[in-house]
Amino acid sequence: MKTSHIFWGVFFISIGGLVLIGNLTDLNFTWNAAWKFWPMVLVLIGVSILVKNQIGKGIVAGLAAIVLALTIYASVSATTNLIDDDFEIHFGDEVAVFDTTYFSQDFSDSILTATLNFSGGAGGFKMLTPTDKLLDFRTEGIKENFRLERNDLGSHSEINFEMKNNHIKLGNNNYKNAVELSLNSKPEWELNFDVGAASVDLDLTPYKVSKIDIDMGAAALNIKLGDLADVTRFKIDAGASDIDILIPDSVGCEIKSDAALSSRNYEGFTKISKNLYRTDNFSSSTKKIYIDIDCGVSSIDVKKY
Repeated sequence: MKTSHIFWGVFFISIGGLVLIGNLTDLNFTWNAAWKFWPMVLVLIGVSILVKNQIGKGIVAGLAAIVLALTIYASVSATTNLIDDDFEIHFGDEVAVFDTTYFSQDFSDSILTATLNFSGGAGGFKMLTPTDKLLDFRTEGIKENFRLERNDLGSHSEINFEMKNNHIKLGNNNYKNAVELSLNSKPEWELNFDVGAASVDLDLTPYKVSKIDIDMGAAALNIKLGDLADVTRFKIDAGASDIDILIPDSVGCEIKSDAALSSRNYEGFTKISKNLYRTDNFSSSTKKIYIDIDCGVSSIDVKKY
């Protein structure tokens, strides 16, 4: 049997089987997983060309077909999930009611540390200057679509803020989903953002931030880090995104990045080893920022100010 027949036969069997399994079960693949698998197709095709034995050629071609099927299915599945998560198409006369809503929580000097868990779907999210309250949020979007919960334990306060429904109503030119955030600058903060196709603009220079975790889809992220915390750990998990990070010149910074298919510009950093970069003052600086980036096809710029 010809190698090409084996390749295409196994490919169609694999892709058909994956679609069938996906329809009958909760089989899921992530965008990042798809992009990490695809180079294996080229490797296996190259191996099949070099192998002289016909049985060996057939086995390698079959493996290449399986990997290609997995890659295509994962990419389509991830794209479909993104649409399902962030978009909802309505046909008919349904009109969404939009409103501006304000959220506020009082602050007391007994609060020394705080955590913000922010789940916002698609939209525009911006950090403003500090407030005397623990937090002040201004939202624009579907009426009563936002929810805030607060839990205090001793000197720690945990804030959970989320959209009840993160579906976009297509066909309505007045659609908005925007949140402006102001936090109190006295506590040490941990910030966790889970957003979809969003524009995220965070100026964190007035805040003492020990940890930042951002999980986003096809987003645009602009973030400016400060030097108030001794150690800041910043993790990004992104899809196809535009990422711009500003760090203070006085702080030592380390970047670990798994972004082989991305455009990377780490200004003022020296490559230490594969996927590891540091500023020249990393060892001598008393304050440090650790950045961990895991993304798909993205544009990443890290600069000093």
